[in-house]
Amino acid sequence: MPSFVATHRGRRPQLHRRGDALLRGALLLAATTGTAGVACAEDAPAFDRPGIGFASTTLQRGQLAWEQAFFDGSYDRDGDVRSTEYVANSRLRFGLSARTELQLAIDSQVWQRVRGGGQDQRGHSGGDASIGLKQALPSASDRVSWALLGSASLPVGRAPYGDAGHRYDLGVSAGWDLPEGRSLTLYGNVSDSEDGSGWSISPSYTFYAGDTLSAYVEAGIGGGEDEMRALGSGVTWLFANRVQLDLSVLRGLSSQTPDWQGGLGISVLLR
Repeated sequence: MPSFVATHRGRRPQLHRRGDALLRGALLLAATTGTAGVACAEDAPAFDRPGIGFASTTLQRGQLAWEQAFFDGSYDRDGDVRSTEYVANSRLRFGLSARTELQLAIDSQVWQRVRGGGQDQRGHSGGDASIGLKQALPSASDRVSWALLGSASLPVGRAPYGDAGHRYDLGVSAGWDLPEGRSLTLYGNVSDSEDGSGWSISPSYTFYAGDTLSAYVEAGIGGGEDEMRALGSGVTWLFANRVQLDLSVLRGLSSQTPDWQGGLGISVLLR
């Protein structure tokens, strides 16, 4: 599951960030050649979009998935000052083995606007990038899955849209399959950055899962540099067994969390 993460005021949302020309080229190549390679797998993987956490399974060896945010956005009001941000995040997932995958992510564009209090500032640029390795762990039950994801940010963007410094994350996601297609997922993450350390926990519950449509609710709580309190929900629509559209929203419940966050995106199993 997830893609956008609630954060506190004064700090860019953890929506993942901009890379160099080679990474941009890889993302563009995957997007434009995806139709030719879209044909091999019988079932779509559990995509990491949308939500706070990530899927508790990995791609199979040789599979390639592209997850693209049309936008991941946040809105926050602090007195008379209103802040808005939209991020176009791209993520490539490569299946290295039956239980291991490599992830490359980039915020290709970041748009920001701050209004009120005598100011009206806006701008956009590329953000930062990240690289991660995801490992599915053994389970004694077919109805239980869990995975670890370690990632490091690549601060190659231009401030204030990127260049947030180095950050390292280690997350775990555990999923339980329930009757009638429902499921429960518990996600936890610890982070370390130049600004300090943080932690976050998020349970989510998929209360409806049809052949193509599914819907879930989630909550998020965090501390330190990842301070957050939020509740949210989302829906996904799967078609052709390998293309998924998603729509999600989070409502901030503390002064350190943006008032609203939301995302609209697409995920494609390229091969």
